[in-house]
Amino acid sequence: MTIALLAAVPLLLGVGLVLAGGDQPVSDTDPPGPPAGSPVMGTIAGAVARPDGSPVADAGVLVASLEDPAVAIPEIGVRTGTDGRYEWRLRGGRYEVTAVAGTRRTAGTATVVPGQTVTLDLTLR
Repeated sequence: MTIALLAAVPLLLGVGLVLAGGDQPVSDTDPPGPPAGSPVMGTIAGAVARPDGSPVADAGVLVASLEDPAVAIPEIGVRTGTDGRYEWRLRGGRYEVTAVAGTRRTAGTATVVPGQTVTLDLTLR
């Protein structure tokens, strides 16, 4: 009886792995992942200005991922400097970028490319 039970344990473990999903099949036609050591982060940079073109210091800049599934965003937001400029390192993907100062706000979209900087200037309305 003991020998039969010990022989059945590996079989039960194998069945459990198959039922739990186990390994996923891989095909030669699957797209390759990024090369090892390649950047995954890019940068959105720009300026926030008033309608007259003057810079807006200390404006809040927020982003929302437009990807499905959404890209994780490392910080809640960033602030513009005294010159109205902002810079934010993010993972590659499409984002809606919103600038807010007081009761004024504006938004635009940008696509972050890993290893590159994209410029998005925003004018408050």
